[in-house]
Amino acid sequence: MFASMRRYRLERGSMAELAYRIDDDFAQQLAAQPGFVSYELIDCGFGEFMTMSIFVALEQAEASRELARRWADEHREDLEFPRLEAAHGEILVGRAAKGMLEETHVGSPRKSVAIRRYRLHAGSVGELMHRLDAAFADRFGAMEGFGAWHVFDCGGGEVLWISFVRDHAAAEESDDRAFQFITEELRDFRLERRVALRGDLIVSRARTELLEPARA
Repeated sequence: MFASMRRYRLERGSMAELAYRIDDDFAQQLAAQPGFVSYELIDCGFGEFMTMSIFVALEQAEASRELARRWADEHREDLEFPRLEAAHGEILVGRAAKGMLEETHVGSPRKSVAIRRYRLHAGSVGELMHRLDAAFADRFGAMEGFGAWHVFDCGGGEVLWISFVRDHAAAEESDDRAFQFITEELRDFRLERRVALRGDLIVSRARTELLEPARA
């Protein structure tokens, strides 16, 4: 499966209006596209938000970016949100719980989301993914409050790690577990954290394909 993550800053309009339009329109359009697996809209606070979409094949993920660009152009009169960064790549390690298949709408209880981007200064991305898959993925997936966890290769020796958990209490526990694992069991990769963001999941759609584990 292939993921696209985009980070934006809202410069015209309100987050509430943006979320409503995405929930009512764009998320439905995207979910109807061939190869669709999942989509999430994440409110990062301070006028910033992120989106993440997953498709079965690379060409389907690329087509979804064009759909997103056209939708943004159609709503530019009321909503303006320049893109700050983007990351695309194949999900090499991932797990998801059945609860992620439940649609999240504006006003639904919000899951907590953590986004981390790391650069390797030793070893290879392949070796890192095998270590994560063998020693951490199932352990993390068994945590109470777990929603989903994906790690994908961004290229250039960087990986993006995104996790969804039930609430902020579960988020603190997941952060502690991840920090302990990275410092104790991944220190030989000399990981440098380049981006660290937290947000709330406010809109989501998913298909059953999301439940298929991605294994390195």
